[in-house]
Amino acid sequence: MTDTPDDGWPEKYRDPRDRPHPDVLRVTVEGFDHTREQTLAAADAVSDGDEQPAVVSFATVDELRKVLTNRRLELLRVLIAAEGAAESISALAETLDRDYRTVHDDVTRLADYGLLFIVDEGQAKRPYLPYERIHLDVELVGAESSDEPAPA
Repeated sequence: MTDTPDDGWPEKYRDPRDRPHPDVLRVTVEGFDHTREQTLAAADAVSDGDEQPAVVSFATVDELRKVLTNRRLELLRVLIAAEGAAESISALAETLDRDYRTVHDDVTRLADYGLLFIVDEGQAKRPYLPYERIHLDVELVGAESSDEPAPA
């Protein structure tokens, strides 16, 4: 008997290509409490029939920058332009004119963070991005003020 990973999806949605996906993936930098509030509000909106974007949140801008490097953003752009899928990681590496191993590592890292999916098709692993757009939502604010004035 083969074990299938339990990712929380019903059997009919085991393949990510069969899952319902919104058109937009929203990538944010938000703390846990804000993310929890936004998730609850989105769940209410979905139950009311309103489509909501998929959301991936990072705790800090530094974490987002470590994951969404320029090369990984280029990889995501190529997948969006290819209507969300490449034939294989090898084909994607060829399109990007990059080494297979680094593209494989980038695809794996992006999949680990929920920014894309990997579909197993026999021997091939197929990168899959079901979104038409990715919206980066990063808000920068000034440092929080303290009760003590700055030294003169």
